[in-house]
Amino acid sequence: MGLSRPPCLVHLGDVVRLRLAVLTLLLFAGCADASRPNIVLVTLDTTRPDRLGAYGYGWETSPNLDVFARDAVRYTRALSTSHWTYPAHASLFTGKLPSGHGARYDPEGSLLLSDRIAAPEALRAHGLSPREVTLAQRLAEAGYATAGVVGGPWLLRSFGLAAGFEHYDDADIVDHAGRRAGEIVSGARTWLESWIAGGDSRPFFLFLNFFDPHFPYDPPSNHAEIFLRPGANPDPNDRMQFSALYDAEIHYMDEQIGILFDFLRERGLYRETLIVVTSDHGELFGENGEWGHGGHLYDALVSIPLLVKPPGRARTDRTRDEPVQIHDVYAWILAAAGIGSEDVPAAAADGPRALIAEGYAIGPTLEGGEWKALWLGPLKYHHHSLGHHRLYDLKRDPREWDNLIEKRPEDAERLRERLARELASLPPPLEGGKPIEVDAQTREALERLGYAR
Repeated sequence: MGLSRPPCLVHLGDVVRLRLAVLTLLLFAGCADASRPNIVLVTLDTTRPDRLGAYGYGWETSPNLDVFARDAVRYTRALSTSHWTYPAHASLFTGKLPSGHGARYDPEGSLLLSDRIAAPEALRAHGLSPREVTLAQRLAEAGYATAGVVGGPWLLRSFGLAAGFEHYDDADIVDHAGRRAGEIVSGARTWLESWIAGGDSRPFFLFLNFFDPHFPYDPPSNHAEIFLRPGANPDPNDRMQFSALYDAEIHYMDEQIGILFDFLRERGLYRETLIVVTSDHGELFGENGEWGHGGHLYDALVSIPLLVKPPGRARTDRTRDEPVQIHDVYAWILAAAGIGSEDVPAAAADGPRALIAEGYAIGPTLEGGEWKALWLGPLKYHHHSLGHHRLYDLKRDPREWDNLIEKRPEDAERLRERLARELASLPPPLEGGKPIEVDAQTREALERLGYAR
């Protein structure tokens, strides 16, 4: 059965669950002025939760994040809204799913990504509408000093995610590797030092994007040698090394994050700062016969870490198992800053919360069709634009191997109807999405990442 293209996807779940999550966040905040904390939001591009010690990984990839997790609330069931960087970050910044904010590939859309990118398919995109009010804009309007330091090509200001930042450092992203974590931390420290030295009375919002675990995996050699077999030379083109090099990238990134957190402690900023660490999506290493990201919505790809350290209290060390999504963070941060988020609509309550992700095809994967996924209790339904639908019981089959679409047609139809009902209940998207202009350096970076040919 078909599922019509929705006019909008702006899903925050039912209002009661969202308010409970916000209340929980605020209850942990023990500072005198919880409505005006400093805020640091960190995204670990392409980082799977099951590759971090705080989420049970056996290799020591993330000692600094593991220590940080003991100060934080750790969400065990956090999901992205998409399978690649641009729409997931737009969800984080707007509180909406990709159909709602519009920042995504759209092979049927009227907007060319760039006349200067040659691709095997017509590479079209729908940009973020200038009418969208981003997280940084909301915080700036409320009196926050806002700064962003980013590492990946999809976070370049060309793509519209820099709105609301007074300072946005996207310099020197010119090749396939983006910028290393050390450059991100250096840029963050430089801006924080200027904020301190300038005596700015405003609280700050600092957004940092670390890009290191993204393909191609090329970690510094002293980190690679920790995870490679003895005597092996790092080779980013050797698929047999991908998993080890990916771990090494996380290890290097974690080292630099530790330097940042130590800096915040030395400057007396760590304790009273709300710090949120998450990812935009994961990465596949042969699961379901797939590698990388951008084509499917398997849990191994859309599960993300989410660690929230409230201001004013150390050693929170709490675990929360309720399902949440990356776009929930938008309302959480606004609530922590004492700002309402009434402009973010929520789906009508209809029993257990249903989570939704969208997999709009990326460039060379266009021929594979598009995916939407709905999670409801233990069941997960994959809706495919070309009819290759799937149904999994994640409690019994967490790796999504046994497609139950023909064995349990009633459950498949129930979830298909729920997905259609969720989509139909949501308001239309804002208009005014713009073509994305890409300069030569950005084009080169995207080509090397495999997004364009």
